[in-house]
Amino acid sequence: MLPLDPQQHVIGLLAGAGEYPRLIIEGAKRAGMRVVVAGFRGAVGKEIPPLCDAFAKFRVGAVEGPRAFFAKHGVTHVLMAGQIKPACIYTMWPDATARRLLAQLDRRNAHTIFGAVCDYVAANGMQMLPSTAYMDDVMPGAIHIAGPALSPDQLDAARHGMQLAREIARLDIGQSLMLRDRQVTCVEGFKGTNECIKNGGGTAQEPVMLCKVTKPGHDMRFDVPCIGLRTIQHCVRHHVRCIVFEAGRTIFFQKQAVIDLCNRHGITLLGMDMPAGGTVVNAINHANDDAAHAYALATALEQLGIGHSAVVCDGVVITVEDPQGPTKCIARAAAYMKRLRFARLANWLCGLFLGRKGSPPSPMVMRYTPAFEMTPLVLQLARKYGIRLM
Repeated sequence: MLPLDPQQHVIGLLAGAGEYPRLIIEGAKRAGMRVVVAGFRGAVGKEIPPLCDAFAKFRVGAVEGPRAFFAKHGVTHVLMAGQIKPACIYTMWPDATARRLLAQLDRRNAHTIFGAVCDYVAANGMQMLPSTAYMDDVMPGAIHIAGPALSPDQLDAARHGMQLAREIARLDIGQSLMLRDRQVTCVEGFKGTNECIKNGGGTAQEPVMLCKVTKPGHDMRFDVPCIGLRTIQHCVRHHVRCIVFEAGRTIFFQKQAVIDLCNRHGITLLGMDMPAGGTVVNAINHANDDAAHAYALATALEQLGIGHSAVVCDGVVITVEDPQGPTKCIARAAAYMKRLRFARLANWLCGLFLGRKGSPPSPMVMRYTPAFEMTPLVLQLARKYGIRLM
């Protein structure tokens, strides 16, 4: 990114939760830039308003308000930073412009929605910057940062894990997976990395490895992989002894505290370059319906030797089967969606009351390959949690 002239340009920040927005603001301020922040209600932290030159809150799903706010303050370049809960895909309350943008999407997931927002910003005369702007100090390259050095066998297992993780990312399932030796123990899904660590954790006698990547061609304007102190604390609790991340494309929050904690508990932190090419499975066509999407994912997972089924809802990959089996897959999907059922229904009913057309909330769909083992327990759990088996 070329340096911006502070006399001619103003940074606008769409801010969610966490430390990320603060680091962006501090980096931009060090570069002499004015920073205007549109924070999302219920997400942006109290520490943000005093740090920026102008601040206002907007609900998740509003795009007209932030655009007008940025225009008022002369914003020329916009960044996105901070966490927005995945549940917001289902429960956000879009304004008229957002509804129009959503209506143009074949599938609604984080990638397509945020991509549409970026295109809308650009169409209104403001240039989108990658979310890695002003973050060079906290994005390590290919380097061993903390913990014991890996043996040649461990390095080989790490490369294998990173290649599998890249395939999972290409399929828009998640950006992380857990590995014991060369065996996948859990694949990241809708709930994110920390839940993946919890579900795929090891024991003191059989520790595990966390592999974290971006997909090829990943849109760095949003959704940059991050590692922070909370992630390391989860790793300590669930016996993760090695974290391998993609060099130059992973942001570290509380970097020194992360390094100190890893050294204290003997957790290896290793940045690794991803080799070009080497794809194993074809990308998924997201224009298909949920059933076709889930079946394509299940087929790809089988090719990778991970599992035989996947659960999709409204174009979002909720969870996929891994070596823990289909019942665990169903249970995770049910847990992820439990809190959303009422919110999705209420959102739809309110829309109808206000005269907005729309279909009722879609059920979760689970598809599987011929190698899938259908059992009475699988059928029972699917019925119990409202998952449509197809």
